[in-house]
Amino acid sequence: MPGGYFCLSRDNNDPVFNVHLGDVWGKINFRTLRDSFAIDEKSEDARLLTVVEKGLKYVKEIRPGDSIPRELLDGSASWRVDEHHLMVARGRLTLQLVSWITGREEMITDRYKLEQLIEDPNIKQRAQEAFAKLAKQFGLPEERKQEMVDKVDHLARELSYIEALRERYAEVQKIMVRLGQAKRVFRSDQQLSSEVSRMIALAKAPVSTFDDIFDQIDGQTSEVMAMLRSFDAQITFIRGMRDELHTMLMVWDEMIEMWHGHEIDRDPETEGRLKRTYQFLAKNFLISKVWQRNG
Repeated sequence: MPGGYFCLSRDNNDPVFNVHLGDVWGKINFRTLRDSFAIDEKSEDARLLTVVEKGLKYVKEIRPGDSIPRELLDGSASWRVDEHHLMVARGRLTLQLVSWITGREEMITDRYKLEQLIEDPNIKQRAQEAFAKLAKQFGLPEERKQEMVDKVDHLARELSYIEALRERYAEVQKIMVRLGQAKRVFRSDQQLSSEVSRMIALAKAPVSTFDDIFDQIDGQTSEVMAMLRSFDAQITFIRGMRDELHTMLMVWDEMIEMWHGHEIDRDPETEGRLKRTYQFLAKNFLISKVWQRNG
């Protein structure tokens, strides 16, 4: 059907097939699709619908002819990160290595401090010493330290997605700051001030969940030696957290775009954004949802 595509319904997040019917779009849920076309549960069509349903966790739309999201094929991400995300992840691991050989291993999370340190020539020299020591720890001669460099680089590539998501989450945090500002700006408007307070309360649980997941990731990846000793398990863990965060942040895309570049002013435009924010929060977080983490 020309223009047809799959997505999640805005009403209940169920997967639907969208078809163009003149001036309107019709949405057909998967149960109706299976019944209407007599799709056998063991057929290839049924298998593809299952793949589409799983794939919509990672992308917003799937159209006939699209590739299957890579998360379902090999566990890698179907979306891209910027070079600076990889730089931050690699720099963070490098500094962990340098602190490890000094016996004071720590994890630096301040991005500005991180960028300053990784350009330090002394840090670069100590990093090479660290890779040689790592090779020795794993029973490899120093001339094979490149194998350790490659493993750390692999970890950095996986963690670069976490850095991209951390940056995206900062936009959610900015929304929370704006809600706090709105409460002060509209404090004389009893109804709107009360609604903003309710918004802040509704957002508390999902924001806390984000914070908990990032804390868990940072705790799990704070020791380079531990990551290298359980390399495959660490990759699985990072990818699982990546997919969970990506899924959760996709829900916020509309709000992030709506608030981007807009500050709180006492005007009708701000009031309109606040009302849409209230609708978004009430729809998605009025009843606490249990996020299914990847196994």
